[in-house]
Order: sequence, then C-alpha cells, then structure tokens
Amino acid sequence: MHTTKKLYSKTLVSLALLGLTSVAFANDPSTGNLVNSSQSQSMRVLLKEPGGLGYAERNTYQKTTSGNDGDNSTGFETVISNGQNHDKHLKEHGGQIFQTTKFENEWTVDEDGKGALGSKIETLIGTDENRLFIEANSDKSESHDPKYDVSALYSRNVAPFWDLQAGVRYSEDKNNSNSDRVDGVIGVLGLAPYFFETQAYLYGGENNFWGASFEVERDFLLTQKLITQPYLEVDAVFSDDSNYAAKSGLSELKTGIKTRYEITKRIRPFIDVAYQYEKGQKATTMQEATESEKGWKYGAGIELVF
Repeated sequence: MHTTKKLYSKTLVSLALLGLTSVAFANDPSTGNLVNSSQSQSMRVLLKEPGGLGYAERNTYQKTTSGNDGDNSTGFETVISNGQNHDKHLKEHGGQIFQTTKFENEWTVDEDGKGALGSKIETLIGTDENRLFIEANSDKSESHDPKYDVSALYSRNVAPFWDLQAGVRYSEDKNNSNSDRVDGVIGVLGLAPYFFETQAYLYGGENNFWGASFEVERDFLLTQKLITQPYLEVDAVFSDDSNYAAKSGLSELKTGIKTRYEITKRIRPFIDVAYQYEKGQKATTMQEATESEKGWKYGAGIELVF
C-alpha cells in the first residue's frame, strides 16, 4: 500500500512538470519564430524550384548566398540579368558569327564527246538568325566563252531548318554582247522533311523577265566516307523580252546521281551521272531560234569545304 501511494505521487508530479513545460514552450516567441522560419524556408525553396509554383523567368537567375544572414534567407537570391549578360548568353548559344564556304569544280562530257567545265562557290556568313549568302556559278563549254551569274542574298531564319532569302543576282553570257542582266531574287533555303536540302527562288528583272529555279538533293551514306547524292535541278522562264531570251516554260532540267568519297570532311572528290534537257533559245532580232537538246552527261570533279 505504501509503495502504491509513492508511485501515484511521482506520477502526479511528472504530469505537472510536463504541463508546465508545454505551456512555457508555447509562450516562448523564439520557438514560434523557429517554426515559422522553417515553414518560410520550405516555401521559398518551393517557389524558386524550376517548374514549381514560382518558376523564375529566363531573364533572371539565382545567386547563391550564405543563407546565415539573420533574415531567414534560403541561400538563394533572385537577380535580374542585365543586357550585357543576355548578350553574352546569346553569343554563346547561337549568336556567334560563323562562316562556311563550299567550292565545286566539275568536268563533264556529253554523249557526243563535247566537254564543259562548271564551277560553283557558295559562302554563308553570319549568325543562326541573320546571314549573308553568296553564290556564284560559271559554265564554259568547249569552243565557247563562259557564262556566269553571281547572287548576294540576305538570309533570315524564319523556322527550324528554313531561311527566307532576298537580294540581287547579276548574270552575263560572254557569247552574246550586251547580255548582262540584274534581277531581284526572293526564295527559301532549307532542309525539307526526310533531309532533302532544298533551294527555291523567284527572279524578276528588266525586259519583263520573270523566272524561277528549284534545286533539291539528298545524301545517302553507303559507308562513313562513301556517299551517294541524287539531285534535281529545274529552271523555268515565265516571260522574257530581252534580245537573248530563252524559250518560255521549262527551260532546263537536270537530274542525276553524284557519288563522292570524303577523304576528309573538307576534301571530297566525286563522279556524276546525269540526264539533262535544255529547251533552247527563242527567235529575236539578235538571235535565231534553237532546238531543244537532251542527253546523258558524265562528269568528275572535287568539292572543297572550308
């Protein structure tokens, strides 16, 4: 009986002390601040978490701090990036200026054994969004003077893999005097679905000239270095009142397969087998009408990329 009373009294004393401790702990303001601080810290982290309740805009970033400044800081500070940081980021990710040039030289022979030398150079310089595109072509058949054209185009990226281009083209045929012409150009350059490299242009200039060109090609890897490339080139004339005009309609079509071997990514010899159709020239005061020509052509050449 005596032992029971002793245990009972100790239990009452323990309960009383526990109650007093709880009351004191609840009334302590520093304890409340600790709880609120923990909740505030968790909420701040959640708000600053990428994809969370308060995802930061792209023009802000988080700077790490000590987190022990006495102001319930989470250790992160949101800082608004200035224009200098934005320009630096743009330069590192698509804003830098780059340049690439491709030079192609090819000797072709037709079914009658007549040869021709064709040269082509393409240069692209600028950023991912704004670029200058320069293209020059030269063709010289045996026993004839060369004919060439040069285009300078402003190229603007308007969609993934596609550029809208506009500029001017100068062309001249040395076989005919006063045959030089300047045309305005507008078109697109890009990568069509299934990796078809595509160029399509509309031309308009003096003497009521309107025409168009279309080129498409596709690479197929036979090995890592041996690549075959089917291609199609089309030129059309809608109207032309000049003294050395081609016949209206489909003026030239060339389709073939070019197979190249990449010694390196910059040095690429190739062979070419193609079928070509040319409609001929129409009769004017300065020239007689010519018949259309068509047939197979066989060529070999080299591409240089730098």
